[in-house]
Amino acid sequence: MSKPAQHPGKLRRIRLVLALTAAAMTPALAAAPAQAHDALQSTTPARDSTVTTAPDAVSLTLSETPTGGGEMNFSVITVTDSTGTTLSDGKVTVTGAVLSTAVAKGSNGPYKVLWRTVSSDGHPIEGSYTFTVQAPAQETAAAMPSTATAASSAPTSAITSAAAAPAQAVDPAPLPDNSNGPIVLVIAAAALVIVGAIFALSERARRRNSGRLGPENKK
Repeated sequence: MSKPAQHPGKLRRIRLVLALTAAAMTPALAAAPAQAHDALQSTTPARDSTVTTAPDAVSLTLSETPTGGGEMNFSVITVTDSTGTTLSDGKVTVTGAVLSTAVAKGSNGPYKVLWRTVSSDGHPIEGSYTFTVQAPAQETAAAMPSTATAASSAPTSAITSAAAAPAQAVDPAPLPDNSNGPIVLVIAAAALVIVGAIFALSERARRRNSGRLGPENKK
């Protein structure tokens, strides 16, 4: 038994419906890529910038207002300085499309910002960037000590140097030279002998003369 032939008009209607459906879906398919997640538009301080004063706060501006707010705030911003110290307090304020957090003072050098939030389409988004703090006042204070400090350290350095210097040994006074002592004693003894001999000779001569005179001459 043969199949009944389809009416040409019915086929044209089916083709027309398919064409209209495809035409209606084309704009929707073309617009789908445009509805991407929210993107980071700008930051304060600016990405890769150098500032001369450490900021009190860091803020990020998105292309759309993120999902959540108030008690349902899903945003996180973490700021660390060049030493790795976390400077942000963990609290993020959302004002429209702007996220911000307070930042404590840190050291000079690069600061790193890590952020995470929920896009307006409900998908989580995150990113990171850096900026540099170069405060001249901190560099000067670290490189050059104050005049008062230098002045107060000078006497101490002098005392330390004096204490560290070894004491100079004083040479003892030379002892008297007694190498001529024996000769002096010999001379003194000889002089006594000579004096004694002279005295003995003079006594002998006196006695001899007294014996020659006799008793009558002694009157």
